[in-house]
Amino acid sequence: MAVRLISAAVGIVIGVSILILDNIYVDCVAIGFLSAVAVWELTRAIKCDKFLLLRWTTVIFAAFYPFVVIIKELKFLSVPVAMLYVIVIALIMLRLHKTVKFEQVLACGSAGGLLPVALSCVVLVRYIPSCQQLGVFMMIYVMFCAWFGDSGAYFVGTFMGKHKLCPGISPKKTVEGLIGGVVTVGIIIILTLLVCNNFFFADHPLNYFVLVPLSMVASLVGVVGDLSASVIKREYNVKDFGNIMPGHGGVLDRFDSVIFVAPFLYISMVYLGNLIYGNL
Repeated sequence: MAVRLISAAVGIVIGVSILILDNIYVDCVAIGFLSAVAVWELTRAIKCDKFLLLRWTTVIFAAFYPFVVIIKELKFLSVPVAMLYVIVIALIMLRLHKTVKFEQVLACGSAGGLLPVALSCVVLVRYIPSCQQLGVFMMIYVMFCAWFGDSGAYFVGTFMGKHKLCPGISPKKTVEGLIGGVVTVGIIIILTLLVCNNFFFADHPLNYFVLVPLSMVASLVGVVGDLSASVIKREYNVKDFGNIMPGHGGVLDRFDSVIFVAPFLYISMVYLGNLIYGNL
């Protein structure tokens, strides 16, 4: 328990420091690091760690692609760089076709491309034109929707859970926990908006009737990410993806729901961004 608390405290300090700095280049470094570690963990979990050329190619791409996706001056390179990555992965498949199966190349290649893009959405939502004046609030909003959903589901499921949600995938998850997680996120976002509207955004208050329901839907999306990670771990007989956070597991163990929630909220904000302001 002590190790778990200490690693959580260290993670919180690092995360809060990044938010306080509110620097796009620091954000890119953080997302690049998380992406690279996540791809490293996933390629190990799916037994592709022995294919060093394939593995390192995906890890290196995952580390640097967030810079291209996030930094405005580099975005024009996003498609060419992605196309180059696909070509390189195809060449590796041709080179190693006798030892590497197509599904392994596809799994590693997809991980190297999709994970950094998904995690980059945590930062991209901060720079949507309609959300820029909110500073790091939208990044915090994304994390709250993902992580408080997990926490609420865990506690409610532990003390009140009776009906299994999907025992074949994750035996401990319950319907009551699912509902508890969604409700927890709704309550946390209401309290967060209450504080922000009174102390930070008094001149342009945020709309409860948009952000609260959206957060609850995002929480459900996070469950899809959590269960997807559980399927992978069950299929490959893996308990945790990694141990970068002792007592908590790896990056994928902590960010499995974020990987789904962040893109969902980014796309939602692109279309609904102008509706998040109001006195309602």
